[in-house]
Amino acid sequence: MNLLEVDNLKVRYGSFEAVRGVSLSLGQSEIVGIVGESGSGKSTLAKVLIGLEKASSGKVDFFPAVSGEKPSLQMIFQDAVGSLNPRMTVSQTLNEIIAVSRSTYKASELLELVGLSEAVLAQYPREMSGGQCQRVSIARALACRPDILIADEPVSALDVSVQARILNLLRDLRKQMNLSILLVAHDLAVVKNVCDRVYVMERGLFVDSGETCKVFNEPTSQYTKKLLSAVPTL
Repeated sequence: MNLLEVDNLKVRYGSFEAVRGVSLSLGQSEIVGIVGESGSGKSTLAKVLIGLEKASSGKVDFFPAVSGEKPSLQMIFQDAVGSLNPRMTVSQTLNEIIAVSRSTYKASELLELVGLSEAVLAQYPREMSGGQCQRVSIARALACRPDILIADEPVSALDVSVQARILNLLRDLRKQMNLSILLVAHDLAVVKNVCDRVYVMERGLFVDSGETCKVFNEPTSQYTKKLLSAVPTL
């Protein structure tokens, strides 16, 4: 069952077409990756889906979740530290969104979901690591009990070991909370062991798509082959 379907979406800025007619789907409790280099249009697409940008043409449809209601969306941004208010403690940040969204969660419960202790409640973003800040950002997004989580380059600013832990956290949350996740990344290594399917984006177009294992083993475009050549092997 699909929660999201995009059909022939285009985004133009004057004469420049950032997204040139793409179609995709996101199923219930599925993790789908959108991969491409900087400037490929993937973040623009993500912003259109969350409502931060407007499409020039095309169609975006949302379908009822398990609850029977239109799915709710939340976004995780690349700059975890910058996305948090530097003047607010973790407690203030989480309690603000809990109050606004009338969430039944407590701040401590949200931290537990993302693997953080209550000790960070009194801390400011500058007092935490990048990985901790990203976990707080994820906790803030979960407060609204979203059906769809859009993660725009959520690990690109983190060390490799921290990247793996954040990606594993997203995978665990998918199972635990029945989340559907759209994961935007600039290299295939990030999505290899996390995503069920992947779309490869080049200059505003999808040049490869399918189950992750198939895209890795049977790439059809030269661009995908180039990205795969950059994936480290052990």
